Amino acid sequence: MRRKRELFVGISVIVIATLAFVFGWTNLFTVKSVSVAGSPNSQITKQVLLIADINKGEKLARVEPRNISSKLALAGIDWIENVKISRNWINRNVTINLSARVAIAKSGDRYVDKGGVLFTSPVQVKGYLLEIGAKDATDRAAAVELYQALPEELRGKLASLNASSSNNFQLILKNDLKINWGGNSNSGVK
Repeated sequence: MRRKRELFVGISVIVIATLAFVFGWTNLFTVKSVSVAGSPNSQITKQVLLIADINKGEKLARVEPRNISSKLALAGIDWIENVKISRNWINRNVTINLSARVAIAKSGDRYVDKGGVLFTSPVQVKGYLLEIGAKDATDRAAAVELYQALPEELRGKLASLNASSSNNFQLILKNDLKINWGGNSNSGVK
């Protein structure tokens, strides 16, 4: 019984070592192609590929998805909300999937997403966007939360929403009527 267990452990170690060698050091599983999905144009695709720095012929096992996501975040590409990297071991393809932030408002020359995060878009955002004025990220996030809580009818009439603090808002309608809203509580009653 003991010999069988030793034999099993020995064979397991050999199999694991062989697989590690095949995946990590041989040319059997190398990058054949790299693609980018979710990019708005070819210029951005080239920029993402340059930052990701994945070369054809590189070992697939050594392509680190978290490292690539970190590189893109550190490069200041703030319009990317989420990055998913997938490695296909069969066709040896690496795919970088980008999820772009969606603008629901603007603040100066930048856009604001549903979480109150400021970003610059690589493409022109079409349609009317509310102008949000806030002195910091906390106030901006609270203003976005208030905007999303407002009835659709009132949202369509807004020209801008200003947050002097996270509990004090002023709504300016398209007809220049100013409403001092106060805090974010009881928005349904107001």
